[in-house]
Order: sequence, then C-alpha cells, then structure tokens
Amino acid sequence: MSDGQRPLEHPLREAERIEREQPALQADLAARLFPRSQIALEDATVASARAILFTLVNAIEADLTGEEPGLSWPIIERSRLLDHPPLFRFLMAHAAWLRLGQRLPAPLWQRSNVWLSGHIDDDDELLSESIFSLLSARSRTVEERLSGRYDLPAPIFRHLVRQIDAALLSSDKADPHRAHDVATLLAAHDEAAGLPYLSARLAVQLARDENFEELRDPVHAGLDLFAGYLASELGCSWHDVVLMLGEGGARLMLLLRAAAFRRSEAQGIADLLSPTDRVPDLTHYKEVSKKAARALIAATGSGFGDA
Repeated sequence: MSDGQRPLEHPLREAERIEREQPALQADLAARLFPRSQIALEDATVASARAILFTLVNAIEADLTGEEPGLSWPIIERSRLLDHPPLFRFLMAHAAWLRLGQRLPAPLWQRSNVWLSGHIDDDDELLSESIFSLLSARSRTVEERLSGRYDLPAPIFRHLVRQIDAALLSSDKADPHRAHDVATLLAAHDEAAGLPYLSARLAVQLARDENFEELRDPVHAGLDLFAGYLASELGCSWHDVVLMLGEGGARLMLLLRAAAFRRSEAQGIADLLSPTDRVPDLTHYKEVSKKAARALIAATGSGFGDA
C-alpha cells in the first residue's frame, strides 16, 4: 500500500466498526423505544449506576492484579459478563442511597455522629463496638462510598469477582497464578462490615434501650441507621428500604405507614427525603391499614442475596 493510501486506513476501519455496531445500536434503540417497564428509567439513575459499576470493576481489578486498572471494563462492556439481575437491583438501591446522602446536609450527619458517640459506654462493650463500627463505615473514602463495595451482599460480590477475573483471563495479560488472588479476595469480603449489617445490628441494640424516638428520626439517627431500624422492624432488607426511601411516591408512603408513623411524622420525612417531583400525597394516608402496608412491604422480594 502506498503512502498516499495510508490516510484512508483509519476512516475505513472506523466505517467498518460503525457497521459492525449497527445490530447492537439498534437493540439499544429498541430498548429505549419499547422499555419492558411502565416506569420511566431516569437518565440520572442510569448515569449513577454506570459510575458505581465502573468504580466497582476498577477497584476489584486493582485488587486482583495489583496494577492500575483498565483491562476488564472494556471487555465487560462488550460481553455483558455482568448481566445479572441481583447486581442491577443493588445498583439501583445504591444509586438511591447516594441520592439520599445528598439530600441530607453534612451538619445533620454530624448531629447523628454526636448522638451516637454519646451512647458509647465502657460497661456495654458490644454496643460500643457497634457504634464505633458504624461511625468508621461513615468515614470511608469518597471512592469507597461511591462504589458501595463493602455494602455488597456476598453472592453479588462473588459474581463480580469471578466475572472480572474471567474478563482478565481473556485479555492479553492473563495470569495463571491469579486463582490464589481470587480466593483470597473472596475470603476477605465480610458482609458484617457493610452498612446494611452494621446499621440493622445497631438499631436492634439501641431499640433495646428504648431509643425509638431517635431511631425513627432520619436526621437524629442518620439515614443509614434509620434504614436499619425500618429493615429490622419490617423484616425486609436494608437495600429495599433505601430503594423505597430514595424513590419517594407511593412506596415511601406505604413504608412509613407500615412502620406506624403518624401522618404528621410521615409528611416531615417525605418532605425531607423525596425528590421534589415525587413527594407522596398523604391525603389518604390513614385510609391505608398498617396491616395491609406491612404485608405489601414484607412481600417485597429483595433479590439481593441471590447467587
């Protein structure tokens, strides 16, 4: 090929790539035009979920390789190795958690930290340990909070690690010795270090000391502990509670009704936590029985622990 023809190589390859991508591009368009859900998926949720997943994948890859990440994400994007419903449910819940955190100003979190610190008691080592653990979890790095890696249910974490390892094995830098690193990383993951477990455990411990009024106040308790209280009270997962708190609307109303909040209390919580366009209408709040609300909340299939 002559030098005069070389400038045409790049446009030709680009045109070929665009042509190869047409079926996938059309499938993406079809998914947008004919979504399976009757509820519109907001662009902000998609962007947040993508950022969370990207951060998770890179963090796990760095742990597996000990090097700067970047190999596995392009492979995962193309192959859909992470097409896993429990993971998507986690991403939606964690995106809701990040949005909720933005709705509660930092000084209000500090108020909760001060309240919790006041319950540290040398005579109650278990309670003090639980408080220290939650306060420590609240002080994680920005990247750790964004990824939610320590809050992942173990089955989802296992799926992520194995699929990222598979992506790395298919790359040019496959390492046959990485099986040991995979086993070590899986063994090191501890759900008991995550916000769902820590907040639910501490909520139960504090409830024994009759701190119900504070636990039922998201400003006083903090959003994580408030969600932990509701999860333990209603018998559902912390992530499910967070998802309902973050989405506002009818499910938030039912969540608060199931937990027997008075209408005035429920209105205050809804005004604080709901998106401005999805503050629930509590006109018929008392017409919904607590029993019916609890039954619906209890029937919520979390899907977070599925392998």
